[in-house]
Amino acid sequence: MSTLTVQTLQAPTSGANANKVIIPSTNSLYAPNHIVQVLTQEITAYTATSSTSAVATGFTLTITPKSTASKIRCTVGLCGFFCNSVNTAGSIYLHKNGSFVKYLHSVAGYANPAAYSTDPIMQVTDSPSTTSAVTYAIFWKRNSGSANVNFNNYGTANNETRSWYTVEEIAQ
Repeated sequence: MSTLTVQTLQAPTSGANANKVIIPSTNSLYAPNHIVQVLTQEITAYTATSSTSAVATGFTLTITPKSTASKIRCTVGLCGFFCNSVNTAGSIYLHKNGSFVKYLHSVAGYANPAAYSTDPIMQVTDSPSTTSAVTYAIFWKRNSGSANVNFNNYGTANNETRSWYTVEEIAQ
């Protein structure tokens, strides 16, 4: 293998490919710490669970990493994650290919009948070490009490019923 060393790589300044450095589609360019691909999902409906076993929230994304060295960053933002009763508590978890990976967040109504965690944003970085498809899903459950655990019911102004989920591949 040979090595090419350059000070500056400059694209043409005119023509159809002006200001572009083109990598053929049969090749890949990996720049460490840059985002390689992004998947995203939104839920805009009020969502609730009373299950005491982990159940899917509806946030599920499958990504196929381009490199075994890549990191996968999963970020979820829930609009108004809450429980609406005293003594009710709930938790959210990240699962990978159906198995628990990490606890993300919890909310409890112990002192307040309407305990809110306003727009919590949770993030986990994983190293799947594969170029096969990997499914990352957000699960949740009620930990205690008898009322529902909810999200997407924080308010109606300014699109406040919009929760989102993003999975990104980050080159290493």
